[in-house]
Amino acid sequence: FESILALGMMLMLIGGTFDLSVGATASMVGVVTGWLMKHAGWPVPAAIAGGLALAALGGFVNGVIVAKVRVNALVTTLGTMGIYTGVALLVGGPGITFLPPAFTRLGQAQFLGLQSPVWLVIVLVAFGHYGLAHTRFFRQYYYIGSNAKAAHLSGLNVERLQVFAFTLVGLIAGLAGIVYASRVATASSTVGMGKELGAITACILGGASLQGGRGTAWGALLGVLFVALVQNMLLIKQVRPEWQGIILGLVLVFAVAADSILHRQSTR
Repeated sequence: FESILALGMMLMLIGGTFDLSVGATASMVGVVTGWLMKHAGWPVPAAIAGGLALAALGGFVNGVIVAKVRVNALVTTLGTMGIYTGVALLVGGPGITFLPPAFTRLGQAQFLGLQSPVWLVIVLVAFGHYGLAHTRFFRQYYYIGSNAKAAHLSGLNVERLQVFAFTLVGLIAGLAGIVYASRVATASSTVGMGKELGAITACILGGASLQGGRGTAWGALLGVLFVALVQNMLLIKQVRPEWQGIILGLVLVFAVAADSILHRQSTR
């Protein structure tokens, strides 16, 4: 779940922006997909397609507001985070349980000893790496993140690329919500709460920068693994949940501060 969200967030950070609504999008799409299957009687493929369409629409709305209307990404995605969280709670309440077996098998299937969500992450990381490293289209986001004005003057359609990035990240977040619901056979309305900050932390630890223009798909995965390692160590040491949040928050602050210092030094 966290790995998929981090991959989407990495693209955002490379392009010089971010999306704080990814966790809420994942919750909303998971719940809506579960509702369509259990209460509206939709077949599993149609419900998944409907959920992914909703996810893409949510990301598209973010992109239009940020790129076209030119509202700050922080304000925009904070606002839509509240909206998407509210929709999830209205549709699913505390959550939708006992989802159809045909749906849960998608998230619980195994191949070569690994569960299907693990294979999905591997495939997404591989495609993300290839796209960012070897395709002209996705490499444009490095130029936008480094200097959006210069990218525009050089002929790049910055607004269109930003709208596409938000739409794609919304779609990825929706996929994360569906995968989680399929894995645990429950569509939770709050599963994505706070996950956006974890995704940003993982991306920065994996080599991204809040200033934009840096980052890789593999770095996002490594950042998630590092955060998971820290969380497991805290659990093994039986650190209280309150202190776990404080420690992870300090890790985020330290990572952002280190990134800022390195950026200033490279600018000089």
